[in-house]
Amino acid sequence: MLMEANIVKVKIIVSTSCNLCGLCVKLCPANVYEFASNKKELHLHEERCICCKACEVLCPQKAIRVNILDQELHIEIHKTLQ
Repeated sequence: MLMEANIVKVKIIVSTSCNLCGLCVKLCPANVYEFASNKKELHLHEERCICCKACEVLCPQKAIRVNILDQELHIEIHKTLQ
C-alpha cells in the first residue's frame, strides 16, 4: 500500500507457506497483523508497518516478506560478531 509523503511505503507479502501460527500477530510491535474472527485468515494493516522486519526474520515458515517501496530509505545491515 502506498502512503503519503514522510511515511515509509511497504508491501507485505504473506506466502501460501503461512500456517497461521500467529507468531507475527504476537510479536509485531506495530500491530500490523491480526486474525479474522474465524482465526482462519490473517488481516494486514500495512499502513502501520515500521519496517523493523521482525515478522520476516522470526517467521518459522519464512512466509513473510516486507518489501520497502520507498526509494529514499536506506537501511544499514550489520553482521553479528561471533
